[in-house]
Amino acid sequence: MSKDTMTTRTLIILTLTLIFKPLLTLAWSSSFPQHRLPIVRKPWLVSSLASPSFNEDIIMAAAEKSGISGLNHQKMILWRGEKAHGNDFQFRHLEFTSALASRLELLNDETIGFSPALSSNFTMAEEMDECERQAYENAMQYISEPNVLSDEDLIKTVKRCSLIRSLFDIVAEGETYPELAKNAIASRKLHDMMENGSNSHASWRVRMRQYGEKAKLEKQKQYGRQMKSPMRSEREAINQMGELFDEFTGPVDLNNAEITLYLFEGLLGRRKVFARLLTRGAETSVMAPKTRICVTNTPLCPLAAFTMCNVARIKPGYRIFDPFAGSCAILMAASTIEPTIRSVGVEIALDGQINQDDIVLDFTSRNLTVPSAIIRGDSMSGDIRSEARAAVVNEPFDVIVTDPPYGIREKTGFCLDPPLVDLVKCIAKDRKGGNRLLKLGGRLVVFVPNHAGDDISLDMPSGEDLSLAGLEFCQMLEQPLNDSLSRWLVEYICVE
Repeated sequence: MSKDTMTTRTLIILTLTLIFKPLLTLAWSSSFPQHRLPIVRKPWLVSSLASPSFNEDIIMAAAEKSGISGLNHQKMILWRGEKAHGNDFQFRHLEFTSALASRLELLNDETIGFSPALSSNFTMAEEMDECERQAYENAMQYISEPNVLSDEDLIKTVKRCSLIRSLFDIVAEGETYPELAKNAIASRKLHDMMENGSNSHASWRVRMRQYGEKAKLEKQKQYGRQMKSPMRSEREAINQMGELFDEFTGPVDLNNAEITLYLFEGLLGRRKVFARLLTRGAETSVMAPKTRICVTNTPLCPLAAFTMCNVARIKPGYRIFDPFAGSCAILMAASTIEPTIRSVGVEIALDGQINQDDIVLDFTSRNLTVPSAIIRGDSMSGDIRSEARAAVVNEPFDVIVTDPPYGIREKTGFCLDPPLVDLVKCIAKDRKGGNRLLKLGGRLVVFVPNHAGDDISLDMPSGEDLSLAGLEFCQMLEQPLNDSLSRWLVEYICVE
């Protein structure tokens, strides 16, 4: 078959499928100032990600000054959208960098940088309210990574992150689509899809996304799940890139392609961009409360459960303890992230309000590692904690991750102190008795709720409590839940 015939056949297939299969995007976009976080083993404080709308020239100048503009940025992250503005975007960098730190031993001066991929400096953005503008500006970013990071490191990290939707590798950039095709070939980043390549038989597809003024349709949605790109522009771009697509030897499949390629227009600081989807973030919908066999009144959101486990930096073989386990949402997330973990949950309401057999079924029906023990009792009891340690061969736990039932325990008279304070005192007591609950270097990650106007320090352990427990405060970040209630993600590390 001649080269011209192959080119014509490929373009016909792509054009027809684009006509009859309009594609929805999962894309969002983002634009806020350069933000850099250390990815070292010692704890760090994460600054707020909330930001107003920024002037594009200022953003680009800051990025250029940081030495991370242009093609120095070869990866892009598309963050998961929020149900309500500000609900989880302040956790995005923290979850990702913590998950990455769980995989790598990095030098103290190694950092990972985030910079904007889009600007809201376009006409239709004037119709957005402040929440919509924030949502637009804070959902897609370039990342710059140290040389010690490999694609495998990034892919495995993203796969365990609940707040990431997609990770892209930028293949090439160009002023025109014919130039983009030539540059993509020259990059050699797609040679695996060509003859004799490792993915020469893999199915593939191309999607196009236009942002800002490049989005030509006046009423076109500019962000979110319903965003579309004009079909005519997609077809024209594909026709002009035939030189590249003719080299691909696998079949075109727009439904279940093994490789997805993206054409981007309107990205901040770039011309036309060709990118490859490397992987997607954690699939949390399989753990959604409506899919659970064990049903409770206030289940922990899967996104929160995954985030907590990643902040705790769980690793293969870790021993994980949840002293207020409820329906074990945290332990399910932990088992999804690392199947080789050994976990223990304690819940005082088992087989009353919460059915233990249903919890086990939630794990087995998803092929997840069942906890080593699910114990009925009060985790503030020394005997219960001894039983928990016995379930992991009497070793201290690597991490304690929990979402205590604030307000419930106090009303029932189980304790005078808030749950976190009680838990820290128990860690101190076991440490003094020579039976550590948390190992040296281990982490305690917990949610603490707070009503508007309340003093959150009253629900937090004192400096003396932390000292007796051998714990050091790392950081705390607020997550707004509604106008009157928020919760704080708090992290400690065991240093003595």
